[in-house]
Amino acid sequence: MRSYLDGALTVERLGANDGAKPFRAGDARGAVAWLVRGTPFSYLHAVEFAAAGDRRGFHAHSDHTEHFYLFSGALRLLARAGQAEVEVDLSAGDLAVFAPGTGHGLIALGPSFAIAYGNGADPIHDTAPADLAGAP
Repeated sequence: MRSYLDGALTVERLGANDGAKPFRAGDARGAVAWLVRGTPFSYLHAVEFAAAGDRRGFHAHSDHTEHFYLFSGALRLLARAGQAEVEVDLSAGDLAVFAPGTGHGLIALGPSFAIAYGNGADPIHDTAPADLAGAP
């Protein structure tokens, strides 16, 4: 697991099933990702990026932790906590976790599909613009 911004952002490449944590597996039929085990969540969103350069996010949530799993494709993640900012390239199988208050925005490096989920306040109503380099 990689940690950024003093732990406000973590990125983990999901691996094989160890029986305890989220995992990703696949074969000739495609991939399967088991993202949540025994932990309730209050929302689940499917997120599609149709082409390179498409942007989503560029906001922060004050009252919930957001999990963002990249199922296919590649994205550039911009994140900010306090005055510190980081850019991280994500690829299929990466799970990024944003702590409350962490600004985040995503730029597609090509067509991509992701799932966002979390627990806490409704993210539609708990969203404020984030001041990030590269914001639209």
